[in-house]
Amino acid sequence: MNFLRALCFFGLLATTTAQAAPGDYLENYDTLYNNLTLEKTGSVVEMRARSRAGEYLESAVDLAEPLRLVVPYTRTLFSAGFLQAEPKNVLMIGLGGAGFHRVFMHAFPEARLQSVELDPKVFELCRTKLDFKPTDKTPVAVMDGRLFVKRNREQWDWLILDAFRGGFVPPHLKTQEFYRECAARLSDRGVFVTNLHQDTALYAADLKTIQSVFPQVVLFETKGRGNVIVCAVKYRSPDMTVAGTGAALKQANPKLAARIDLAALADERIAIPTEAVSKAQVLTDDFSPVEFLDASKANNTKKR
Repeated sequence: MNFLRALCFFGLLATTTAQAAPGDYLENYDTLYNNLTLEKTGSVVEMRARSRAGEYLESAVDLAEPLRLVVPYTRTLFSAGFLQAEPKNVLMIGLGGAGFHRVFMHAFPEARLQSVELDPKVFELCRTKLDFKPTDKTPVAVMDGRLFVKRNREQWDWLILDAFRGGFVPPHLKTQEFYRECAARLSDRGVFVTNLHQDTALYAADLKTIQSVFPQVVLFETKGRGNVIVCAVKYRSPDMTVAGTGAALKQANPKLAARIDLAALADERIAIPTEAVSKAQVLTDDFSPVEFLDASKANNTKKR
């Protein structure tokens, strides 16, 4: 009987082992700034932030195909190319798993992409688990994004804000004063780019705050995901609110066109919700109830 039980035990063990893909893992990390989950399934590694409300996907990379944009909204970030097709110097606040970085450097090999990441553990995991290899063209500064913008005097052709911690962006990166600091760091034809979520009251407040600083603002929606990518410029002429076609950007950058359907991206353009924005309040350093607004549904009803 003992012999039979042993056979059953080892048979069950063999079956369980056979079902688990080699190299897959699920790991948790608690840092000063984040509660992170890292999960590898096959060749895809996901970085998620944990909170009381659940887990939020921060980034994901396909190690077998690093130029595949696993997280849909990272593709929409490239809508900045409709306003500035030849970025030479780019700042990205928020590193995540650097999925965007790989496609950007493939499409713009002569450009420089400076990243700023608050959490040193995110930077470490990005390198050790998501196979990101910083170079002199993709440097990373580990510090607060707003502090970097204050101290660094460079001019940026794209300045991208994608610094989510779980489901929200830190309040001091959402204010009129910070957006003014960003505008001051843009080159003459530079583009400010930020990732917003559109299903809460914060969305309209974000847009009104951005419009209070930037005279021209255009929106691109990642279909079915709730993400809206805002592209804003600090000049009034030429009129960029009608600019941007997939065909023009495809001609300007065939490498980018080979990775992204630029015509489909151009079609993701959406209108600014003017009525909701008119009723919203501008967020300032003295008034920035980001978490409260982010918890309030835009229509005060549960999302169905």
